[in-house]
Amino acid sequence: MVAKTAHVAEWKKGFVEEFAKQLQETSVIGIADITELPAKQFQEIREKLRERATIRVVKNTLLRLAIAKVAQSRPDLAKLADMIEGPTAVILTDMDAFKLSKFLRENKTKAPAKPGSRAAQDIVIPAGETDLPPGPVVGELQRVGIKARIQAGKVVILEDCPLVKAGDVITPQIADILAKFNIMPVELGLKLRAAYQDGLIFSSDLLEIDEQKTTGEVQQAASWAFNLAFNVGYPTSQTVPLFIAEAAMNARNLALNARFPARDVITDLLSLARYEMLALAGFAGKQNEACLDEELRGLVVQEAPAPPPAEQKEEKPPEEKPKEEEKEEKGEELSGLGALFG
Repeated sequence: MVAKTAHVAEWKKGFVEEFAKQLQETSVIGIADITELPAKQFQEIREKLRERATIRVVKNTLLRLAIAKVAQSRPDLAKLADMIEGPTAVILTDMDAFKLSKFLRENKTKAPAKPGSRAAQDIVIPAGETDLPPGPVVGELQRVGIKARIQAGKVVILEDCPLVKAGDVITPQIADILAKFNIMPVELGLKLRAAYQDGLIFSSDLLEIDEQKTTGEVQQAASWAFNLAFNVGYPTSQTVPLFIAEAAMNARNLALNARFPARDVITDLLSLARYEMLALAGFAGKQNEACLDEELRGLVVQEAPAPPPAEQKEEKPPEEKPKEEEKEEKGEELSGLGALFG
């Protein structure tokens, strides 16, 4: 018995060949969901992306065949076929996958709820007065779980009511209530299920990132990395200037304390010697004024050294800070000094 083979139309073979070539030559491939997307919104998005991307609606079977053909040379692309289900569009572009996802999110439009559609986000009816006219509407609100009554001739919601959660199917009754409150919970637009780029498949949850939050996390990580490098003395382009500044400050203090005549401290040492000389002359002059000549006596009078600070009562020493905290504070202090080193 001869097995029957399915007949495949020539145009389908040609289409798969042609589309596989496009997939092969494209750096970023997106699989988008076009379920419930009106033709008008689809054409608007396509027009906005005309110069940056090509959007094609392809039968799922033919799309899988084209991906399988390309996967022979780009194996990682095969995983993209798992994202194909229901009404699907393919986006071929050189845009970064994350920029593409951001563009599609920003170009979604709000629409009134239709029975059977799914809410894009949680919907809460807030407590308080409404603009609804008193009458049968109170009963309609109560039937969907909203506590309401008429007060002073106005319909009042008694407490916040979580009416719908994101992803819930909207019933005809809830759709009618949302319309009364002029709430449009449906988002119309291309929903990127996944994207292929540089041999990686990015799912929708990875593509839809919070840029502000991610930027903050990167900045926090950089701060922690800097503190770690500084605390362990690890040389990096950020920590080396602070290490040099700290070393310069310690060297200067050592030279001053050891009275070593280095170029950077010689002026301070001369000033210190003059101060000590005048202090000694002042002390000697009090014992015997005749031991000072006229010039020195005049200097002592004009440039009398400041008296030492008054003796203070003994106080308890401050609590010792942890070494890590102490180093972090030192790093902050040195950061300003480090700026002097470029």
